[in-house]
Amino acid sequence: MLLRRLAASALRRGGANDGGVLAAVRAEIAHELSSSTPSSPPSLQSQDIPDFATVSDPPRGQEVLLRRRDASEEVLVSAVLEPLRFEGEEPLPRDALMKVFVSKPDLKPVMRFDCRAFADEGDGSSADYDVTAACYHPFAGDAGEDKYEGPEFRDLDPRLQVALKGYLVARGVNSKLASSLHHHLVEKERWQYMNWLKTLEDMFSSH
Repeated sequence: MLLRRLAASALRRGGANDGGVLAAVRAEIAHELSSSTPSSPPSLQSQDIPDFATVSDPPRGQEVLLRRRDASEEVLVSAVLEPLRFEGEEPLPRDALMKVFVSKPDLKPVMRFDCRAFADEGDGSSADYDVTAACYHPFAGDAGEDKYEGPEFRDLDPRLQVALKGYLVARGVNSKLASSLHHHLVEKERWQYMNWLKTLEDMFSSH
C-alpha cells in the first residue's frame, strides 16, 4: 500500500470539488485489486497455527492473540506489525512483533519473550524469528518500567540464547508459526486498507 503515492496523486490531479481525491482513491483501489488484495477479512486456519487456538483476531484490530494450553502450562502469543517506515516514498517491508508469555498453573512467575518475525524475502521460505528479550514477571501484566527485567538478550551467553529459543520452539513457537502470523497480519492489513479506501470512495462519490 502506498499511502504517500495516494496523497501525491491527489495533489497532482485537479478536481472541481475534491481536488482529485476521488480519482486518486479509485486509482489506488485498482492498484490494490491488481495485487490480489483479499475481498474479506482473512482468518487463521488450524493448519497454520498447529496446537494453538485463536483467542482474539478482530477484523478491524491490529493485534492477534493465540493460546496453547494443557494441564501443565499455558502459552499466549500476541503479534502486531511493526510501525510503517519509508525509504524515500517507498514503504519498507515490515516485521511482526511478537510477545510470548509462558505460565504454569498456580506457579509464579510468568515468563515473557519479545520476538521479531522477519518479513518474507519473497523466496517462498518460511519467515524465521529472533528472540529480542526474555524476562519474567511475578504475574501477568506486572511489567513496570522501574523494575529490573534482566540483561539485554544479545548480552546473554550464546548458549543460553540458543537454549531459550529452543524452549519456545518446543512449545510450538517455531518458524512456521512466525511465518503464518506475519503473512496473516500483512493480509489483514491489506484488507483493512482496501476497506478504508472503499469508505473514502463512498464518502467522496456522494458529494
